[in-house]
Amino acid sequence: MTLEQNVEEEEMLTPYESYENNDTSEHHHNGFGKESELIDPRLVGWEFKIVRAKRNLFYDPAVFQLLCREEAEAGWILLEKLDDRRVRFKRPIALREIIKSDFLNYDPYRCSYGASWQPGRWLSAIALLIAVVVPAYLGYNFVAQALATTATRSMESFPPLAPLPKR
Repeated sequence: MTLEQNVEEEEMLTPYESYENNDTSEHHHNGFGKESELIDPRLVGWEFKIVRAKRNLFYDPAVFQLLCREEAEAGWILLEKLDDRRVRFKRPIALREIIKSDFLNYDPYRCSYGASWQPGRWLSAIALLIAVVVPAYLGYNFVAQALATTATRSMESFPPLAPLPKR
């Protein structure tokens, strides 16, 4: 999936109301002619988030279940697994005040999952560096030795120089 397709998909998500009732008055009439109090809009509705991984981490069922358990601690409910790198969660807005992030081992609004340090990238960079430096060094030594050998052979083929006359 290309980055452009990913961004396009994210832009086409369905917008949801943050609360079910748009009436701002203190009371409203229900269908039976009685007035009832409105529920606080902060207590009604859902908030959504997408957790992303840099690699296909969610292909492994154990990792996926660990993610779901961690998110459930903060009240997040699995909505859908988009692919092996993205998972969408939802939770009631009321849980913002109920579940305190101080008691969690992670940020409840995190959007990335997995280690930020990726040894595979570092190993690839080191292997590339070795693949470039070692042949260059060996090539330099080979050429230097070849030139030194050629220079000594050519010096041996010339007759020795006669000493200059004294004045």
